[in-house]
Amino acid sequence: MTTTRAVAISTYNRVEHIDEVIQGVLSTVPNGTDVFVVDDGSTDSTPQFVTREFPGVHYYRGPNMGVGGNKTRCLYLMRQHHFSCIIEDDLVPTEKNWFECYEAAASLMDVHHWARVQDKEIPETVPSFTEYMKKTMNATPIFASSPRGDMTFITRKVISTVGGFNPAFQGCGMSHGEWSSRVIRAGLVSHPLNYLDIAEARDKFKQVGDQIGGRWEEDPEKIKKQIAYNRKVAKKLKNIEQLYCPLILR
Repeated sequence: MTTTRAVAISTYNRVEHIDEVIQGVLSTVPNGTDVFVVDDGSTDSTPQFVTREFPGVHYYRGPNMGVGGNKTRCLYLMRQHHFSCIIEDDLVPTEKNWFECYEAAASLMDVHHWARVQDKEIPETVPSFTEYMKKTMNATPIFASSPRGDMTFITRKVISTVGGFNPAFQGCGMSHGEWSSRVIRAGLVSHPLNYLDIAEARDKFKQVGDQIGGRWEEDPEKIKKQIAYNRKVAKKLKNIEQLYCPLILR
């Protein structure tokens, strides 16, 4: 049976560098990988640019639903692929073999997060975890971080088990963390420090902007209110043992 692979770029109003992100993905993923650009209702020239410059890429644009809603679209579009990855629109793969690195590690963990904001320097703070990673994955972990989701590599089992992001969240903030907590409850990770930055993959990306353009440029105060609201939602959901949220393409 042929192994199927996909990458979905989640974007909103980032036409100024979406081409660099798409080119980075196309030039570094394995041959035959389906590449999706999933647009959360951009109001700039993203639709015209992507369809004109990248006719071989699958482009899907829906109404603005916020980060979680758009990532649910990504998961829906990739639900039949064996290995898939969501990349946000400010992260550019720069070298080959990053996808293969995570794919090889999928026999041990069904989800991997890469985030630019690192919380804990693992070799110094948790040496036992460093030894665990060396033995099980032949990799030296650099950081563990909370699931901010700049890049999320997943197996098909994750999508079929936990589904999409919780629609209770509105706009930006917290939805990725709640989705990841359901992945953990489903037993699809193999160590309590779940969010890994694998040494073989971490240096194969670059950041192109941080809160530049996209949602933040449109209305920063609105985004801050959404994050505050979603923190309250996340707190309530901690007491609900819900594992699966429907995959809906809107």
